[in-house]
Amino acid sequence: MEQMRGNGEHVLIVEDEELLRDMATEMLMALGYSAVAVASGEEAVSYLTQNQAHLVMLDMLMRPGINGRETYERILAFRPGQRAIIVSGFADSSEISRTLQLGASQLVKKPYTLRDLGVAIKTALLD
Repeated sequence: MEQMRGNGEHVLIVEDEELLRDMATEMLMALGYSAVAVASGEEAVSYLTQNQAHLVMLDMLMRPGINGRETYERILAFRPGQRAIIVSGFADSSEISRTLQLGASQLVKKPYTLRDLGVAIKTALLD
């Protein structure tokens, strides 16, 4: 567990489902990260125009609005090299593949455990 702990790094959670946003925030805080959650890709883009994040945790399918890939593309337009991971309950898709090609570190399948999330974030931050 100790090797997964954060050091206060700032993680932006992009998740349209409130329950999952709250759960991810609690998990990240338990792991030692600073977490902020938004409900849409548009909110994520807006947030990052004013703030920084060490890592963005992207849900792939969000309704209504732009999906995870579109969100990441928009963020990269003004924040090249922004670190991100994908969190999705769906099997691999072309949208996930394209997001990984853009530079997202990896895919974490829902439902995920504290360990799954901790390892993925630590790996992404060390890339």
